[in-house]
Amino acid sequence: MNKLFSYLHTKSREEKFRLFVKLLKPTPAMHILNVGASGPNFAFAEQFESLYEHRDQVTGGGISLSEVRDYRRSFPGVKALVFDGLCTPLSRQELRRDLFQCSHRALGRLARVGRGWFVTTPNLYYPVEPHYRLPMVQFLPQRWQRSLIRSLGRTPYGNLNLLTKRQLQRLLPDGGVIGCRVTFYSETLIAYRPPKRGS
Repeated sequence: MNKLFSYLHTKSREEKFRLFVKLLKPTPAMHILNVGASGPNFAFAEQFESLYEHRDQVTGGGISLSEVRDYRRSFPGVKALVFDGLCTPLSRQELRRDLFQCSHRALGRLARVGRGWFVTTPNLYYPVEPHYRLPMVQFLPQRWQRSLIRSLGRTPYGNLNLLTKRQLQRLLPDGGVIGCRVTFYSETLIAYRPPKRGS
């Protein structure tokens, strides 16, 4: 089963990258902020930076120092920082990136300063919850989710808040929202807005 999930994850990452290039048409000179970036020792090998060739234009990181160190070692050329997207060590000018990728917790702040965005999040209505790889667990109350995960001998996430297409569109009303799928139904939702050229 793990091999199947790994295969589907790889295909999903490739499809998301294909859509990133198609929809946002990045140029080698564009600056990209990747919020929630990590290296393959903490996540899958197929990260954005493993596919994107202009790594020297990417600033990325997350809340864990060990993840950021792994990210820096795994993708030479990136600027790696510890931050959570809500409170970054970047100045407002530095945040004026051409493009950013991030989780929905950071959207409000970054959408105001980023020239464009490409945000991916699991689809609430996909029947298998991707973090736990369990069917329909996302529809349980948070307390029940955590109790179930502990009973399976695993560590629960603090708070999983998957979104619907409508909810994601409400968070980013100035862009488009599409589904991305590699199976029978969209596993991932993508909110995007191409960067405004020359702004």
